[in-house]
Amino acid sequence: MSDQHPAAVQDSPHFTDEEDRTYVGERLVFFSDAVIAIAMTLLALELPVPHGEDNAEVWHSFVELLPNEYLNFVISFAVIGVFWLAHHEFFRKIHAVDAPLRRLNLGWLFFIVLMPFATRVNSDDDDFVLGPVLYASVFTVTALFMILMGRHSIRAGLLRPTVPTTALRPLFVGAGVAGVVFLVSIPVSVVSPTWGKLVWILTILTRPVSRWVDRRADR
Repeated sequence: MSDQHPAAVQDSPHFTDEEDRTYVGERLVFFSDAVIAIAMTLLALELPVPHGEDNAEVWHSFVELLPNEYLNFVISFAVIGVFWLAHHEFFRKIHAVDAPLRRLNLGWLFFIVLMPFATRVNSDDDDFVLGPVLYASVFTVTALFMILMGRHSIRAGLLRPTVPTTALRPLFVGAGVAGVVFLVSIPVSVVSPTWGKLVWILTILTRPVSRWVDRRADR
């Protein structure tokens, strides 16, 4: 005879496989949100503080830091924010997760947490190739992982029953455009780090291109 109390047996949770995969998906999203929040916070913690003996020197120090450290912070914060929004929208369309999707998400988070480090290297090595190349490489691979998660979710049938596969089109197009922009900036940065950074401005085309592709596909 079992020594376990009958009430304990009755109250113990019994999840179906589908319920368990849904529960794991919720934990995955909560964990991802926490990691992203920490990465965005670390960006601010790495910001240097202007110094000086008087107001004029402090303002001069601030102006010197503005086009490099502070601008890199704004760009990185904005890009991580865009990735978080895409991640949030993606998992709203997912019914459950499986082991491969969890591994892909973990790889995506790995490069998210590398962004504060890449931002710092890019700020410190303003005139050298390493900074912008590392920075662009991290963002390129991050975008690639978003695409891989979307492709796997379609192939594994992880989308909600009411969600068509075309619903992931903005994810593919947006991540693809951002990834291509940062990828193109790598050889440009080898020639000129300044011009390589200017290429990143083209990421503002992500949303217009996504909308244009949607309109063309609907036609």
